[in-house]
Amino acid sequence: MKQMTYTHLLNETINIYDKNGSLQAYQFINENADMVDGNQAQIYNFRYALAAASGLEKDALQLMKEAIIENGFWYAYDYLNADEDLKSLHKYEEFHKMVHICKEREAEAKDSAKPELRILQDNSGNDDKKPLMFALHGDQENIHMTEPYWNSIVTEGYTVALPQSSQIQFSDGFDWNDVEKGSNELKEHFESIVNDYKIDRDNIIIGGFSAGCRVALNIIINGKIPAKGFVFVAPWLPEIEEWKESLDQLKENDIKGYIIIGDNDGDCFEGANQFASFLNQKSIPHEFKVVDDLDHEYPENFDQLLKEAVDYINE
Repeated sequence: MKQMTYTHLLNETINIYDKNGSLQAYQFINENADMVDGNQAQIYNFRYALAAASGLEKDALQLMKEAIIENGFWYAYDYLNADEDLKSLHKYEEFHKMVHICKEREAEAKDSAKPELRILQDNSGNDDKKPLMFALHGDQENIHMTEPYWNSIVTEGYTVALPQSSQIQFSDGFDWNDVEKGSNELKEHFESIVNDYKIDRDNIIIGGFSAGCRVALNIIINGKIPAKGFVFVAPWLPEIEEWKESLDQLKENDIKGYIIIGDNDGDCFEGANQFASFLNQKSIPHEFKVVDDLDHEYPENFDQLLKEAVDYINE
């Protein structure tokens, strides 16, 4: 049986919604909500939206109360007012009070939002310069959710840099929608890392998941960080056709890549495949790993694949 993770929970909920409707999707996420570690604000969002879409208005309001009043989460004001699944709740005064609370919290959060960075490093070894691995979170994610997937590479001697975008969508949910802004934040992170840590500047890899790969590729082809390779998991690359000619920079700078994609990833498989095709056309060295029965998420053996990716880039 497939391991239940946060990402799998959300993906499977969406799959059930598409195939069987909101009620079965609501029942599924309710049954499994406590089984995963992830962004609880997002899980609550799925639950109350699906409850409302299923006509369970009292349940939806109760779940919103738990999320917003009891747990202190917030959601985007425009989303709460515009989402079709929540239209049935507009007749309740309680709903509008919670929307107003979210509006205030959203304004405060965006005013105070700033890029964050967490560094993972094994300090038990020698004092030599260490290779660096950047690992970028996906859309609506954060450092906390990203760290468990990439921390295994620390045992291979890497310093791991986990940047968090300043672009916040809702409680603990960050995105990279403004690619240029995200790229500039990462360049500033890089400059601070090389000043504060002993880093081998000739041994830098940039990794990412989903929308994080979009920013990572932008950084690499524009030379903002001198990477020798990249590791992309479920890459979301909507502009890959526009960026085709810029990929020549990878060839010119001897940059190698490792791409991991699930064959069931409806959102990103086509773009990842096109990206790999362009790399082939330009004779840019890379590995294209298609994982059977994998949706838009990390594979269960990602630790192993990450080590293989790093070994391949360092060959």
